[in-house]
Amino acid sequence: MTEFHSFTWMHAVSLLWTVGLIVGSCVLGRRWRDARPDLEQRLAFGWGGFLICVNLWSIVYWSLPGTFDVRESLPLQLCDIACLLAPLVYMTAWRWPRTLLYFWGIGLSTQAFLTPTLQEGPGHMKYYLFWLVHLGIVGTAIYEVVVRRYRPQLRDLLVATAISIGYLGAMLVVNPLTDGNYGYVANTRPDRPTIIDKLGPWPGRVAILTAIVLAIFTALWGAWRLVPRKAEPSQA
Repeated sequence: MTEFHSFTWMHAVSLLWTVGLIVGSCVLGRRWRDARPDLEQRLAFGWGGFLICVNLWSIVYWSLPGTFDVRESLPLQLCDIACLLAPLVYMTAWRWPRTLLYFWGIGLSTQAFLTPTLQEGPGHMKYYLFWLVHLGIVGTAIYEVVVRRYRPQLRDLLVATAISIGYLGAMLVVNPLTDGNYGYVANTRPDRPTIIDKLGPWPGRVAILTAIVLAIFTALWGAWRLVPRKAEPSQA
């Protein structure tokens, strides 16, 4: 219970409760969206409020004297930023947080469900923070597509691409200053195996990773161009 390893029973149980919550919220959201929009809005605001609590919990935990490490405690990982933005998706009408959660959540953070970099098991607080943060990111992105009918436009692809490239540039500056691996673009690798291990030596793998991310973003945008317009639900 103190260690986590991918592709074990513990990984399966973790996927079971996180994916179960995502599916359950989408089912309720779809059921209530047209029949009881007031209930759907309460569900969305409640989930947004819960994610605010998760963010506060994470920030406080990583700021504690016994936990803080400048190499990994700053909320600069892409998943940290995405989770901070997630409540805005539920509580505002702003489109840009929805756009980032869509591309970052479905395009990138789903990788955390398949090959988690987590090392601690349910006996450690890091286990719950890891899964709740990624549940908030991916769950929000899927909820926006399934329930609130978010559909990316070309301008959304361009916005997500520009912000992501800006993030990459910032992390290439921050990582040498902190000796960290924010954005997973430093000259080091996560302790747990990920797709990054297959991309070759640094700095070449940064260019390969960037190309893969841009291809994923383009596919996430292009996939909706294949959907007949008459079959596409109207956007919220």
